[in-house]
Amino acid sequence: MRKNATLAAFLVLIVLLTACADEQGEYENRYEYEYEYEYEYEEVAIVEEVFAEEVYIPEIAICPIDEKISQLTAEEKIGQLFMLRLPWQTLYVNEAVRNLFDAIPMGGVILFGDNADSAQQVQELTAQLQELSRLPLNIAIDEEGGRVSRVGRFFSDGATPSAYAIGESAYPEDMAFSMGQYIARELTALGINMNFAPVADIWSNPQNAVIGNRAFGRTSDTVAPLVAAKVNGLQESGVPAVVKHFPGHGDTYEDSHFQMAVHHHDMERWRTTEAVPFISGIDAGAKGVMIGHIATPAITDDYVPTTFSSFWLQDILRGELGFDGLIITDALEMRALTNYHNCGEIAVKSFLAGADILLMPHNHNEAFNAMLEAYETGVFTSERLSESLRRILILQNPKYLVRRKPCR
Repeated sequence: MRKNATLAAFLVLIVLLTACADEQGEYENRYEYEYEYEYEYEEVAIVEEVFAEEVYIPEIAICPIDEKISQLTAEEKIGQLFMLRLPWQTLYVNEAVRNLFDAIPMGGVILFGDNADSAQQVQELTAQLQELSRLPLNIAIDEEGGRVSRVGRFFSDGATPSAYAIGESAYPEDMAFSMGQYIARELTALGINMNFAPVADIWSNPQNAVIGNRAFGRTSDTVAPLVAAKVNGLQESGVPAVVKHFPGHGDTYEDSHFQMAVHHHDMERWRTTEAVPFISGIDAGAKGVMIGHIATPAITDDYVPTTFSSFWLQDILRGELGFDGLIITDALEMRALTNYHNCGEIAVKSFLAGADILLMPHNHNEAFNAMLEAYETGVFTSERLSESLRRILILQNPKYLVRRKPCR
């Protein structure tokens, strides 16, 4: 009787071991196929390493970027959308800056000339800001060259010329590229990791003072290749470029710092003229596009600023032009918006239209609280928020693109 029981147990054990071996073989075959899966982010061309057989790889893996997002509080998620300026003439992290970060866990900071006293001081300030933030910060600046230069006076070989001067030079494309490289190297040394440049506007209206010689030239044929060259120079040297001011600020009379700017031409004219330098910058791989506070009544039949327009941000910029990088508003404190809307409305409308980064609201607490309330009450979805957070976090830290298995 005992012999029969022992024999039966032995046979059961053989069956179980055989089944496990078959299951393991089936799993290994499946993983052998999956490990060479092409990653959904084109920036990372990595073929998965073959792990040792004893390492268990789960059937469903979480994307590192989505895992990071899931670890953030609602306040941190909303905070990542904001890029704020420091209090006036702040040169070092002080109590006011700490209080600002405590109130809004922002994803970025923009520096101005009043935040810069010397190269060493800027290096110390950017290092302190990164240390203060839980997540890596986008530290941005407007370093176009010419009259819009915040820290160029500290560059090792001096500040750079205006875009228009580059366009008038003997070899403009070479010069635009080399100036982009030079600016990127100098900004990197200062701890600045994003440049709101180049200007992709066309100086087609000689009475337009706000753009003027910030543009590379007066025609799309002149401007477009130089935008691409500057983008390539900046980004090949490690600093993300942000082309501006979409859909084009060069043929307006108004200055959006003080009032709504108006583009009076129709869609055919826009596609053949103003769009061309932006397409050139996007095709060159620009990481960001900055949106101007510009009304386009001949195209949209209204005076809604582009900043609030899903037609411009979603249908045209994302759809027609195929741009999938960061959409960044121009400063939300500008009177083109604040003359007509409160700070909370401005932030929410910009985000609903398709913006990823909300730059410099006039009252950051009001804007932050309005965005947090809109999120918590379902005005926009978690998935819409995650779309922007993925773009922001990946730019801050590309390691979030690397994962063991394709995300599903």
